[in-house]
Amino acid sequence: MNPAPFFGIFSTIYAVIMIVVAGLAIYTLVLTIVFLRLRIAELKRGARPNGPLG
Repeated sequence: MNPAPFFGIFSTIYAVIMIVVAGLAIYTLVLTIVFLRLRIAELKRGARPNGPLG
């Protein structure tokens, strides 16, 4: 009985899962940056005085 094929399959599945997890982490980071930029722009717009009464 040779355990090598099991480790080959296991390491392949592990590599696929790690690639998916890394992809999701990058996707989450990009979404966070985009929404933070939108939120900062919104806060800046709200802080500006709109007229003589401020």
